[in-house]
Amino acid sequence: MNSPVFVEYTAVTPQPWKNRRGITRNLFDDSDRAGQWSWRISIAEITGTQPYSRYPGVRRGQVALGPGAVELTINGEIIELPVEGTIVFDGEEEVSATPHSEGFLDLNVMVARARWTPHVSIVHDPTVQVPEDGFWAVVALEDSCTFGDHRFARLDALLLTSGAHSGVGRFVLARITPAG
Repeated sequence: MNSPVFVEYTAVTPQPWKNRRGITRNLFDDSDRAGQWSWRISIAEITGTQPYSRYPGVRRGQVALGPGAVELTINGEIIELPVEGTIVFDGEEEVSATPHSEGFLDLNVMVARARWTPHVSIVHDPTVQVPEDGFWAVVALEDSCTFGDHRFARLDALLLTSGAHSGVGRFVLARITPAG
């Protein structure tokens, strides 16, 4: 990858979840021609209580984008995830989500656990040094964010290349690093 890849959220076509119970907008992945991937970054819309699709061998990082919080039930344990709250769990786990508000969105970073490790965090006015191994992306949490030469609306995203980058505003920083 020679230059950063910018994605306007509103231009991404919604796709059904693996279990067909919700929709997602895929921002970035490393899928091959057969649609197989080892990592992927997406934003899902959750309406009402929904079971998550199971992904054996996958580790998932999630950020609650709101509006409002979401109640996750993971293997029977209830976890309240506030807006901009983060969590990481395995794709084999039995998970369901109950959003507190209509129009709830979450950002997902899913990786093949044997190859990658997902990291999700909220950053303000970030300056980052992206290594050559792995993949890093930023997703704007508010309108009028900038990152390098790119101007963002809320939920627009940028897949970063290796090297130094800086931005102004609040972002989700999604990092995918080699496992181990």
